Amino acid sequence: MLNPLEITDFSKFETGLRPLFELLKNASDEEKLNDLITKDETFTRVDVETVAAINLFVGTDIKYDEKEEVVNMCKAWDDHKKRGIQEGMQQGRLFEIYLSVQEGDYSAKRGAEKAEMSLDEFEKAMRKAGYKIPELV
Repeated sequence: MLNPLEITDFSKFETGLRPLFELLKNASDEEKLNDLITKDETFTRVDVETVAAINLFVGTDIKYDEKEEVVNMCKAWDDHKKRGIQEGMQQGRLFEIYLSVQEGDYSAKRGAEKAEMSLDEFEKAMRKAGYKIPELV
């Protein structure tokens, strides 16, 4: 049986298994994943089936155009990281709004406006994030 976690020499793999196995072995170390994808030329041309397998087995969310045959994972990985940063900033902004509403700095209605959500959506999201709406406390 082949165990990707025990492989030390990936050069013998000429197919899409090489990038998949390398990333599987390093899946728990974000820094190693980043180094592999951005510094190893193997990742400049990865077939879409392998990228789909990487997303499934490694747990990444690398976006790609399914119409293409190969993906430049270096660029896709960079885009992936940028999306993560943007999502984190948006989430931080929402948490700031939730906290302001919870502390009574402004109403849930005003919080919903600032978050660009309906009042119902905002209240559900705020509760789901673990915040309390003062009117309901």
